[in-house]
Amino acid sequence: MNKKLPGKVRRAIRAKYYDIEPRAWIGKKGLEDSVIGEINTQLKKDGILKVEIRKGALISTEMEREEIAEKVAELTDSELIDVRGKRFILFKPREGWEKYLKKLKRKELSKEKREEKPVKKVRLDIAQFRKKFKKGRD
Repeated sequence: MNKKLPGKVRRAIRAKYYDIEPRAWIGKKGLEDSVIGEINTQLKKDGILKVEIRKGALISTEMEREEIAEKVAELTDSELIDVRGKRFILFKPREGWEKYLKKLKRKELSKEKREEKPVKKVRLDIAQFRKKFKKGRD
């Protein structure tokens, strides 16, 4: 299943969550099952997670930061939102990818269906207007 998020959603998530603190770290043990399990539990709990890659992980896995981030996203069935330096943001909807993507499509369709109705021009009778508001000042 393709779980690629639209660009607008990715930008909104990136803007909203860029300043959260990392709650998971990848260290010298690399991408072990325990690390992936912890990342999965955090994603199930909150839906969004910032992960920090320590220097030991780069040495032990012999991978680049972006490669590690993509591998973690693949293993956790989540979407990689952003990689900045040694930190990256993962997103996984709590209700599941199918429901989340259906909801996004419905939102887009409802926006397309809404049409702008032309503004109805109202002819203003100045004499009636003055009479109406003059009564209130007396």
